[in-house]
Amino acid sequence: EIVGSSQFKFRNPPHFVNIAVREPRDAIYETDAVFETYFYHQNVAPFLALRIIQRFGISNPSPRYIEAVATAFKEGTFAKDELSFGNGKYGDMEAVVAAIILDREARMVILDI
Repeated sequence: EIVGSSQFKFRNPPHFVNIAVREPRDAIYETDAVFETYFYHQNVAPFLALRIIQRFGISNPSPRYIEAVATAFKEGTFAKDELSFGNGKYGDMEAVVAAIILDREARMVILDI
């Protein structure tokens, strides 16, 4: 079945809730599934890393810096010298903030010029 009357049509349109049988729990489960899909998408970690780094005051972070923070987001841990931050769960903000603050790019004086 092709849905839509415009130039673009979906052969198999996405749907999250069974329209035939409506139950509140279905909407809750589907909403959770959508949020989890967005949260675990491969672009979420670099996107959030860039935005949070910018909020901490570095307007144009290097790709290495973004990757280091995104890795801390994905792995849930960050280690610097003998210190370890995070609990090992995906999206742990303790590891993300530690990666942002303790990174060498965040502490470079040359960037403040």
